[in-house]
Amino acid sequence: MTSSSNFLEELRRRKVLRAAVVYAAAAFAVLEFADIAAPRLGLPDSAVDLVLWAGALGFPIALALSWFFDVRDEPASERGPSWLSGQVLLSAVALIALAVGAGWWAGSASTGKELPELTLSPLVEQSGLLLSGSWSPDGSQLAYDYTLNGSMDIAIRSVAGGEPHLVAGGPNDDMMPRWSPDGSKIAFISDDGSGMKVYVVAASGGIRRMIAKTYLPYLDRFTSVAVIGSQPWSPDSTKLVLSRAHPLGLGLFTIDIETREETQLTSEPGMLDARAAWSHDGNQIAFMRNPAGDLFVVPAAGGEVKPLLVDGNPNGSPAWSNDDSKIIFTVTKNETGGGDIWDIDVASGELRSLTTGAGASVPIPSSTGRISYSRWTHETSFYRTQVGKPDTDEQISLSVGDNFGQGYSPDGSTILFQSARSGRSELWLHDLATGAEQQLTRPPDAKEDRTPDWSPDGTQVVFLSNRGGPFQLWVVNVDGGAPHRISDQAIPMDGDWWVQARMAPRWAPDGSAIAYLAPGERGSTLSLISADGSDARKTGISGVLRFDWFLDGRRVIYTRNKLDGSGQIEMLAADLETGDEVILLDANATELEVAPGGVAVAYNSADSHFSMNRWRLALARPDGDGRLPVAAGEPEQLTFGRGIWHVHGGAWAPNGNEFVYTRDYDRGNLFVIDGYR
Repeated sequence: MTSSSNFLEELRRRKVLRAAVVYAAAAFAVLEFADIAAPRLGLPDSAVDLVLWAGALGFPIALALSWFFDVRDEPASERGPSWLSGQVLLSAVALIALAVGAGWWAGSASTGKELPELTLSPLVEQSGLLLSGSWSPDGSQLAYDYTLNGSMDIAIRSVAGGEPHLVAGGPNDDMMPRWSPDGSKIAFISDDGSGMKVYVVAASGGIRRMIAKTYLPYLDRFTSVAVIGSQPWSPDSTKLVLSRAHPLGLGLFTIDIETREETQLTSEPGMLDARAAWSHDGNQIAFMRNPAGDLFVVPAAGGEVKPLLVDGNPNGSPAWSNDDSKIIFTVTKNETGGGDIWDIDVASGELRSLTTGAGASVPIPSSTGRISYSRWTHETSFYRTQVGKPDTDEQISLSVGDNFGQGYSPDGSTILFQSARSGRSELWLHDLATGAEQQLTRPPDAKEDRTPDWSPDGTQVVFLSNRGGPFQLWVVNVDGGAPHRISDQAIPMDGDWWVQARMAPRWAPDGSAIAYLAPGERGSTLSLISADGSDARKTGISGVLRFDWFLDGRRVIYTRNKLDGSGQIEMLAADLETGDEVILLDANATELEVAPGGVAVAYNSADSHFSMNRWRLALARPDGDGRLPVAAGEPEQLTFGRGIWHVHGGAWAPNGNEFVYTRDYDRGNLFVIDGYR
């Protein structure tokens, strides 16, 4: 005990403990600086890690120095240097500088060679939204898509300026133009109401040719725009690589545009392979794999799929550099899919950050070394309006930051919704009387809570969250408390950044079960689970796009692709016990909800995503339990965005006289990066 006391006293006398505190404070300050500065300087997370380790290793050295350069009670002329002497300070500064320098060196080594001097500037600016721009082979012209009067068309213009000329347009969205390497053709995608398809048109315009079906309903899944990547053409301009739906996910295919001969490259269960890019030498195809957001490479002739970048970040939109030595890609930072542009050396895996805060999506390099990209945003807030009185629209949300998935409480006093105002999706409550908003859930860092729905008594909320790893069903009490998980099954989200409602759970009106969509052998299968997490089971209904309960826990209304293979969407009412079904509507319908009392069903529809509005189909209620409704008359339009804004979501008030919906304004232009090498 005495020796221990003497040792502590000696530590105090030599001021070793004080030196430890000072070193720890200085090291913490340096680490905080590195954490902030590293992303700005284009350094990877490993640089910060090395600063941390170097600081930790320097700690015992600093203590040893403070012991030997101690402070004694001799006269100043006789004692050695104190722990605050120049020698010790210089030693501490040297150690910290060594840590920072090591971190810088490691960061520079891991990010590759010297970064090029880049300039970013506007390329094409006009009102509305521009999603992507593809260069002509000589880099003198640009094919791009843009919204006009609510639909998206494709035009070509000279990079030097001048008037654009229309290549593809009409009531449907024609988008993602991609110039062929020989300059004669442009590939693009469009949905005429029967699912997203890939087309080819002459670069001078003319009649389009349908090349392939993807079997994805574009209006229901906007992310189907990812079926075509930045460089889908083979070098000889005879083939395209594209994504196509299969029962267990989304796979890559190559197709000869003349013979229509196909080769399937990927078919990993549960994976969504998209944004494919063909290398200039024709040997490899790079692509992104969701839901994780990793980058992979596969031989163009088929073969082993190899990872290129698996780092936990949402990476996407790969594109090959002109010499095929690097792949340019984006790291998503916001809900619209915008982020920053990086590149990776294919051989060494070295990474470089090319932009900071660019809000970029879909980078496409030209043969002259320029990179086009889109910077676009969408402002979303929710409105309520009275049925049949669109002039009564009233904005009621306090934030324009991605507000979706609204639902009235059973007593009509509160609106539940998901909001990404903090940068990730959380659940909020809006008091209609006072306008006050209260945060209901606070998911852990890097986790999200989505697609909420009220319990019939208004005391609980069910939602999807990845708090425990994959997305699963969770329940939280409205009056507080920690959420708890009720399902074990992973429920993959399909990448719809802002809506996420396709997989939304729905509490049965009688409280008997919670319905949700889960993967099945024939596509999304309607599944049920009790509120306490027991009795999880699948129904006999597969291929479901959207759904809602009808009056009780036995009947549902849902949408699906028609069984005739046309790709068109139909709306049906079904009895889960008997399997009976009735077709209610043939229409490009999505985001549906049954009105109180089962008197109608509301849904969103349009020829174009960017002109989508809310509609109402009246229903004739059945006479008895277990019977199914039928349509009563023609659909009625409820909102009128006129191409200026479009609708997402939509929820009925308990009285059936008003509803709430999200109003979405999309804006964006094309920019260019010069100086890339």
